[in-house]
Amino acid sequence: MYLSYHQDDWKIWFPQAEFSYNNAEHSSKKHSPFSTIYGTETSFDLIHISQDTPSGKFSTKLQSVQNVVKIELEWEIKSFKKYTDRNRKITPEFQPGEKYE
Repeated sequence: MYLSYHQDDWKIWFPQAEFSYNNAEHSSKKHSPFSTIYGTETSFDLIHISQDTPSGKFSTKLQSVQNVVKIELEWEIKSFKKYTDRNRKITPEFQPGEKYE
């Protein structure tokens, strides 16, 4: 998601980015923040809005922004996992009665 060259339209796109973030599954909880708070998932279905109207064109842009944010969050999660896994060691398997040193 990119703002205009003058960066004067962030107020328009920030709520959509926040909505997308709050509806994305987070790796630590395996739930979205929205579902954690309200106990249900939400959707922002823009498919049923006519694309021939100004609001339809705006909804198409919003849908695009939502998809971009979802892809970027998935990339971030993979990046965090890669960074975290660098220092992880394989957990040794112990048998009952075996001592750990």
